[in-house]
Amino acid sequence: MKDRLLPYETIIKAHEGDPEAMQAVLDRYAGLIRYFSYINGYYNADMENHIKTKLIESQMKFRLDR
Repeated sequence: MKDRLLPYETIIKAHEGDPEAMQAVLDRYAGLIRYFSYINGYYNADMENHIKTKLIESQMKFRLDR
């Protein structure tokens, strides 16, 4: 399980806006994003883009000081 987690440094860099780190986050969750992009059994590219956008937005808003 530990090898499946993203390194903390990658999460910090993605939060700060590093494009390579953000891509690493998107790559890590690509399978789940693709899975949840299916609507009524059909792949929906708009839904995939929406999910990616929400992931990026939430990554930038996430508070690390708690």
